[in-house]
Amino acid sequence: MISSSAWVPRGFAAEFPEKYELDDEEMERINAMANLELNDAKEQLAEAEGEEETEDNDSGNAPKTSKLVEQIEIDDDLKEYDLENYDNDEDQDDGNNLGNTKISMFPGLSNTDAKLLQDESGEGDKYLSLPTELDEQEEKKENQIYPTDNLVLATRTEDDISWLDIYIYDDGAGAPIGAEEEEEDKLDIDVANGMIRESNLYVHHDIMLPAFPLCVEWINYKPGQESSNIGNFAAIGTFDPQIEVWNLDFVDKAFPDVILGEPNKNSFIAKKNKKSKKKKKGGQHITTHHVDAVLSLSHNKIHRSILASTSADKTVKLWDLNSATAVCSFDKIHHNKTVSSSQWHSQEASILLTGGYDSTAAVTDVRISASESSSSSDSSKHYSVVAGEEVENVRWDLSKPELFYAGTDNGNVYSFDIRQDSKPLWTLHAHDAGISSLDVNNYVPGMLITSAMGEKVVKLWKCPSSSDENNTTKKQGPSMVLSRDFGVGNVLTTSYAPDIEVAGNVVIGGITGGLKMWDAFSNSSVRNGFREELKVLQNNARQEAKKNGRASRIARKYNSNSNKEEIMTVEAGGLKDESDSDSDEGEDVPIEMQEKEEEDDDDDEGMSDDDEN
Repeated sequence: MISSSAWVPRGFAAEFPEKYELDDEEMERINAMANLELNDAKEQLAEAEGEEETEDNDSGNAPKTSKLVEQIEIDDDLKEYDLENYDNDEDQDDGNNLGNTKISMFPGLSNTDAKLLQDESGEGDKYLSLPTELDEQEEKKENQIYPTDNLVLATRTEDDISWLDIYIYDDGAGAPIGAEEEEEDKLDIDVANGMIRESNLYVHHDIMLPAFPLCVEWINYKPGQESSNIGNFAAIGTFDPQIEVWNLDFVDKAFPDVILGEPNKNSFIAKKNKKSKKKKKGGQHITTHHVDAVLSLSHNKIHRSILASTSADKTVKLWDLNSATAVCSFDKIHHNKTVSSSQWHSQEASILLTGGYDSTAAVTDVRISASESSSSSDSSKHYSVVAGEEVENVRWDLSKPELFYAGTDNGNVYSFDIRQDSKPLWTLHAHDAGISSLDVNNYVPGMLITSAMGEKVVKLWKCPSSSDENNTTKKQGPSMVLSRDFGVGNVLTTSYAPDIEVAGNVVIGGITGGLKMWDAFSNSSVRNGFREELKVLQNNARQEAKKNGRASRIARKYNSNSNKEEIMTVEAGGLKDESDSDSDEGEDVPIEMQEKEEEDDDDDEGMSDDDEN
């Protein structure tokens, strides 16, 4: 199951990710954290036992301590595993297994490929095999990430175990099929050697997560660093109230770099205040940490030390990544209802868009909300959907910064203009189930993609090109360009690529199967539906590449009708290329947008349910 996804733009990942090695200092920190958690659990157990005994004495009943005893026994059972010495290798007398024996007695070799070996007969002396310089260079090359590579982050759950998978997407090198090679293509080593590299998608490394993941957000900031703070981190929201922040430039890392909302001295709850915090009732506003599942995360790309989070505990919180503390907490933006989604504005650093279960999307100026003289509801402008609907997703339109979209649990998508009143520009009944994901292309105006929790198809829409208030004609909603089943079961996540060279690429994940990568413009229906927009995109890409002294591949793609559609998936560690020609039947269910896009063809299936605007 792929529950959420995000992209990492080119150029932010370290070229050679480091292998994480657990040193003595880190081990001491981990032990201290574990002891703190254990002591906290014992205190809570003792308090609960005392409260239960008090209640039983007051009622005249015998104490009911069976559950408490069971918990104590569970804690005692952990001792038999001797977790402190878990990583210590046991003596192995079986010579046949020596080939897999890692070397841990020498600190400098514990994280290398050094092995203890013996000849095949099992006789003779054991000897130490050290990795050669060539071996190390090959391993380093295998882990290398090029500046032209994109990272894709996807949260995966299998058999109740959850992971963050870090994929590498290489868009290839050299002239695309049907295009001429340019001199700048030879800046790539493979092309300079006479080869053309095809696009490729594979898992680079993964990270085990503590609970089922609900959202992932890429962060280009290094927490706690005042200078040289450009980083490559991922924040994960799960069913747990804590938010984990991981450094993506380390491989085989076992513990997050920062935990937001963790009740320890490095986070929010001071020990002296912890007892009073425990006694607070659920109706009170907890300002220091979340107390329920984290449903969405949004990193502020202008004030990069700020991360916003929303939760099922009905609050919106702003986190300072330097101090790992919640600096602001709002509980009235969505009228004491669950807050499901959030996104910062791309140009106005203090404007936060949120969606909630109060049937509204809210645009909030957090500077005013954070001031002591005003409540959070005063600085929020609300945009209402149909009463009773719950807003599941919100998204700004980067090509038109005044517009945003909201998807609801009834399968409707609304478009709002923040310059106007709360009435939507248009309403689209996109699906028959709740909207699970909603994204807008950064480089192609009006290219909207949606999916639903209870449906197996992804739908691509072309939104109106103008929101002019003075337009006297009846405003129309989006027309559907394509509806497709990608074979991932009920779709949970879709996400557009952030770089212009891969602007048409979308990742798709669902209940079953692996992560899908789809080049939307490789489909003829999509090319026909966005013909003019694609030309503008290719021209812009060519100009940007020229400024950087490179050749643009996307500017030379899609020029032939014989191009095959590109769909890739990574499942069980292997790449499966599902490139199909557009003429193939099967999962594709396009709205027939003929080469000239006959106006009458889009009449029923493609048109939206318009509001009378």
